[in-house]
Amino acid sequence: MTEEQAKQLLQKYLDGNTEPAEARQVEEWYNLLQKEELHLPARQKADIGEEILFNLRMAMNGQIKTRKLFKRVMWWRVAALLAIVTSIGLVIWKLDNAAPDNLQVVISTRANEQKTLLLSDGSEITLGPSARVVYPKQFTANSRRILLAEGEAFFAVAHEENRPFTVQVKSGLDVKVLGTSFRVSAYANHPKVKITVATGKVAISKQRQLLGTLVKGQQLEYNKSNGSTAIHQTKHEEYVRISFDGETLAEVAHKIGYIYGIKVVLADKAIEKLKCRAGFTSKQRPEEILDILCSLHHLRFSTKNHKTFKIYQ
Repeated sequence: MTEEQAKQLLQKYLDGNTEPAEARQVEEWYNLLQKEELHLPARQKADIGEEILFNLRMAMNGQIKTRKLFKRVMWWRVAALLAIVTSIGLVIWKLDNAAPDNLQVVISTRANEQKTLLLSDGSEITLGPSARVVYPKQFTANSRRILLAEGEAFFAVAHEENRPFTVQVKSGLDVKVLGTSFRVSAYANHPKVKITVATGKVAISKQRQLLGTLVKGQQLEYNKSNGSTAIHQTKHEEYVRISFDGETLAEVAHKIGYIYGIKVVLADKAIEKLKCRAGFTSKQRPEEILDILCSLHHLRFSTKNHKTFKIYQ
């Protein structure tokens, strides 16, 4: 269900036109929302909650008409809808991704705070001030999905060829990678969402429509008001650690190729299973990294146009 469909269902409920099954779905959302921080006065939230629960029970019992508690003016109905819609993106994400045996973790930062999080797959998230992220304690077998509910975060994603990593932003954007590093800035009170790639490649889409594919040094700006996008080079570069702890040379070649957008070829199958243990940063040129790795195993490499590299004995 998309966010727009969810809004339509909520409006249908407020108009007293929901079917019992639809009312039960809204009740699930409501129960989740009790755990969210809605920015309303306590008394106001309590009154809204009382009215929503009453209308839910009426709808589930097949009674079409709903009554107003305390004879409130129409804006209370609007307030009830807005209170839910402010968190509907988060709720839908939880319902779609949560499993009974897989807890969802919610981490936030204060206005002057940063936090670095280590996920179950080895990926790292560095949250900026006033940010909030939601992710499963354990990822599923075929996907890794998290929600950046508010603020800015830098993602250093562990490379997994068969399990893509997707960051969902509440404005409806999906940022999908296999293993790379990038920054997402998505504040609710800012008119634009910005995605900047430090290493690797990032695909950005909205409702399954591709908005752009970014490589190292590129930034996409998405205007939330009119849906326009702009891609440009960024002058500010960010660097991440590149570490190998017992991976084969074939795996190392593949990872370096993905990070730098190059092709690394092994000339001899006999060297594919050689083990590598070393640490670098993305500030280093690929030639420098390959030179060190080759020296560890008494190998050599050649390059063509600095885009294709060949390792041989």
